[in-house]
This record gives sequence, structure tokens and C-alpha cells, in this order.
Amino acid sequence: MDPLSQIMGVEEAAKLWGTTPGYVKNLCAEGKVRAVKIGKTWILDKNQPNPLKQAAKD
Repeated sequence: MDPLSQIMGVEEAAKLWGTTPGYVKNLCAEGKVRAVKIGKTWILDKNQPNPLKQAAKD
């Protein structure tokens, strides 16, 4: 399995989760999603649940 197929950027996460890239960056910065920052770029785990759906359940 290619490990790069398991990650996504902010733009892809925003489309997948139905929100804006800015909001995804805020989630990353607040530690509410699994992500790491490399330089100025956030890299997210593609296999994590949609945090917006998780928030609605809580």
C-alpha cells in the first residue's frame, strides 16, 4: 500500500467534508483532526471521520 494514498491536503479535506479550507486549517491548528504541519502546509489523515459529523453527534 502506498502511504501517500492515505493523506490529503486542506483543499481535498474541505471538499470531502463540505467546508472551507480556512475552517479545515483552524481544525488542524486546534488539534481537532489528525494532521501535521510541514512548513506552511497541513497534511491530514484521509481515513479519519468527518469532524463536522462528529461534532453534530456530541
